[in-house]
Amino acid sequence: MDDVVVELTSTGTFAIAAFGAVFCLMQTKYSRINRSFAAFLAAVAMNNLPDAFRQLIDATPTLHGPAIDIAVWPSNFLLGPLFWIYVFILTSPEQKRPTRLWRHFVLPCLALLAALPVLAASPDVSTALMSDQGEVDTAWTLALMVWVGVLQLAVYPQIALYLVLIIRRLSRFRQKLRDVYASTERHELRWIYVIGGLGALFWLTQAGLLFVAFDTTDTETPAAFLIFASLAGFALVSATVLWGLRQRPPLVPDVEDPNPPEPPASETTKKYEKSALSDEASQRLGRKLRAAMEIDHLHRDPNLSLWALARHTGASSNYISQTLNEQIGESFFDFVNGYRVAEAKTLLATTDKSVLTITYDVGFNARSSFYNAFKRIAGQTPSSYRKTMSQRDGLDDSKS
Repeated sequence: MDDVVVELTSTGTFAIAAFGAVFCLMQTKYSRINRSFAAFLAAVAMNNLPDAFRQLIDATPTLHGPAIDIAVWPSNFLLGPLFWIYVFILTSPEQKRPTRLWRHFVLPCLALLAALPVLAASPDVSTALMSDQGEVDTAWTLALMVWVGVLQLAVYPQIALYLVLIIRRLSRFRQKLRDVYASTERHELRWIYVIGGLGALFWLTQAGLLFVAFDTTDTETPAAFLIFASLAGFALVSATVLWGLRQRPPLVPDVEDPNPPEPPASETTKKYEKSALSDEASQRLGRKLRAAMEIDHLHRDPNLSLWALARHTGASSNYISQTLNEQIGESFFDFVNGYRVAEAKTLLATTDKSVLTITYDVGFNARSSFYNAFKRIAGQTPSSYRKTMSQRDGLDDSKS
C-alpha cells in the first residue's frame, strides 16, 4: 500500500512540475523569470521521474532501474541552485542573474561526472552502487561507491545553504520594497517563506530516510515515514507551482514608466553622482511631492507606488527617488506613511471613527501595518493616543 501511495504522489508531483515548466515556457512577458522558474520545475520533474514510473520501469525488461536512478540523480543538486536563481531574478529590479553563475553548478557537474561511469558500467555494478544488492569486488567499483556516497551526503548541506541564501535575499528585498511601495504587504513574497518552511520539512524527512538507509541493523524504512516524505514533497511542489505561476516581479516598473527605481538610500551616493537633477530642481520636486500628499491626498491610495507618484507629478521615478533620499531623507515608504499617520492622528483626536475605519481611510490596507507604523512614529498605539487626546480635550474615547 505504501508503494502505491508513494508512486501516486510521485506521479502527481511529476505531472504538476512538468505542466508548470511548459506553462512558464509559453509565457512571453517576464521571460527571464519564467525561464528560470521553468528550469527549476524541470529539475523537480526529472527528480521524481523514477518513482513516478517505477512500476513501468520494473515491468520493462529492457529498462534497468538503478541506471535510470543514477541518470536523474544529478537533478538533486540542481533544485537548490535553480530555485535560488529564480528568487534572485524575481527580486531584482532589472531581472538580473546572479554573478559568477558557474559556482552554483559545480556540485551538479560533479554529480554528472560521477554518474557517467556508473551508467557505463555493467548492470551488476550499477546495482551495487545504487542499492544494497550486489557485491563490490574491484577497487574501481569501491572508489565509485565512495564518490557517490560523498556526493549523496553533500546535497543536504547544499540545500540548507541555499535556504539561508534565499532568506537573506528576501530580507534585503523587503527593504528595497520601501523605496517603491507605500504598502509592501502584497509584494513581500511571503509565499517563498512558506516554500522555505516546507523545503526545510522535506529536507528533514529526506535526511531521516538517509539515516535509516545507513542503519546497520538493516531495518526497513517505516511505511508511514515513506508516505509522509512523499506527501511532503507533493505539497512542496504543488504550493510552489500554484504561487510561482501567479507571481509578478514586484520591482519591475509599470509599463507607463520605463525608468527603474533607484536602490535604497545607503546605495545611492554613487548612483546619483552623474544625475542631471540640480539642487534647485530637487527642491521644487520636493515641494511637489509634499503637495501631492497635503493637497491631493495621494497617501490615501493603499496601492500607491513610486511609479504612480511619478505619473501624478510628471517627474521621473529616478528623480523622485533621488529627491526623497537626498533632500527629504526618507524612503518612499516612510514618506507616504508619515502623512498617513499624521492624518490618522487628526482623525483619532477629532472624530469618533473606529480605529479600523481610520486605518482604511488614511490609506493603510491592514490593521497590523497601521499599528506598526503608528507606534513607530507616535511612540504609542492608536488606541492609547486617542485615550490621551480624549482625556486632554474631553472627546469620546469609546471607539477603538
